Amino acid sequence: MNEIVLNEDEKDCLQELMNIAYGSATAAISEIVDAFATLSIPRIEIINSQELQKHLSNFLDKELSYYISSQQFNGKISGENLFLIDKESSTNIAYQFGLEKNEINDNELSDIVLEITNILSSSTISQLSSDMDIPISFSPPAIEVLNTAKDIDEDYTQKYQKVIIISTQLNFEEQNIKGELLILTTDKSIIAIKQAINDILEEL
Repeated sequence: MNEIVLNEDEKDCLQELMNIAYGSATAAISEIVDAFATLSIPRIEIINSQELQKHLSNFLDKELSYYISSQQFNGKISGENLFLIDKESSTNIAYQFGLEKNEINDNELSDIVLEITNILSSSTISQLSSDMDIPISFSPPAIEVLNTAKDIDEDYTQKYQKVIIISTQLNFEEQNIKGELLILTTDKSIIAIKQAINDILEEL
């Protein structure tokens, strides 16, 4: 069990790697949306998969509906990215894409959220895999509507025992856009991440 716990040095190193990865994502998404975006300092936690709903409940506003899009990545490090964004924020992103109010519908919003997810996911994970020298491939993203954290598919608790969560909030303050990006990895991936981090630390 100790194998899937990160010590302070390992967590600090992963934090720095994620800062770099999220910096790439911020630049990419800001260019596409043509607005200034910030990504909060990533939070890194290892939790039991059954605690995922509680974790998401801390972010979700009970009064809002959300799009939750996911994109799996595979390789020595495998898992998936989850991007959660409320419908109002999604609509505001649509305005940034140049859509008029009468052009915005659920299909358009889903397509936009999927595009944002693809950009965030590929930017962060590609940068991380490059820094760790671990090749990774991607599956196409998928999307669903999430009314409450309780709607999270039980597959998440079945696929993972422990989950390493690397989460950050995406904010376009002037445009009133806010989303949450989470990276979930499998138990074996946590061990692989530890090994890669320790290889990096030994080189310092």
